[in-house]
Amino acid sequence: MLIFDEVVNQGSFTAAAEALGHTKSAVSQYVSQLEQDLGVKLLTRSTRQLHLTAQGEAMAQRSQQLWRLLTETLEAAHAQQAVPAGRVAITAPLAFEAPLLTPIIADLCREFPQLLPEMHYDDARLDILQHNLDMAISVGPQKDSGYHAIPIGWLDSVLVAAPSYINLSAPITPQSLHDHSLILLPWQRPLVLEGPDALAFTAGREIRLNTSISAINSAINGLGIALVPSIFIQAELAEGKLQRVLPEHRGPSREVFAIHAYQQQLPLVLRLVVDRLKEAFRQKAPGSV
Repeated sequence: MLIFDEVVNQGSFTAAAEALGHTKSAVSQYVSQLEQDLGVKLLTRSTRQLHLTAQGEAMAQRSQQLWRLLTETLEAAHAQQAVPAGRVAITAPLAFEAPLLTPIIADLCREFPQLLPEMHYDDARLDILQHNLDMAISVGPQKDSGYHAIPIGWLDSVLVAAPSYINLSAPITPQSLHDHSLILLPWQRPLVLEGPDALAFTAGREIRLNTSISAINSAINGLGIALVPSIFIQAELAEGKLQRVLPEHRGPSREVFAIHAYQQQLPLVLRLVVDRLKEAFRQKAPGSV
């Protein structure tokens, strides 16, 4: 059941096999055997994607609960010897602070009152050893280094604008995008949007910023169209501060990693941060199961 859970988390048999240290065929055979034992279809497979059936979704939720219960039971058994305390230093991009990391860190501080978190929010990638950090949350391809990278989830970027911009500007179409004001981040220059057809994310008027937070705030204030991760703007979309535009187009998905230099098992507090951050992505990310 835990192997099935890893397949769901990773989104493919290949990635799950790599994470578990098994072969792809062994993982696929296990899931097939599980389906046979249960007498239900859990996954539908295509050449590029896996999709959960209704029974698979129910099994995934129960599997996640069992995995968390097992993890917490094992951790409780060692609680007297491994109670997190003292300094823990983590760096992450600015946009991760409010919707993701601060709630996690606050919960951990309530659970472990002796914990002293030291958070460094910076869109620049800080070197773990050079800045005396325990872990870094990083987005996108990682440089080949001696550090270990734990996959956390994916950022799915969408096009948004404020109602004030939409109401006062010309209609927003793929053909007219170049005539609008675009809010660009460093990783978006150059960029081709994914969708029914290739669409360059460029315009005659470009507002260039260096953080996702500044791009989101600029879009809210009607400066133009921004391409930002949907996980960071759920509240703004729900409140009507931002609206999706050209919903058939989106930016390339970018993977999020937890980077660390530990050679053995991660300290408990860092394992909890990783597990809860994974869970937050599962709950918040569009299309997650």
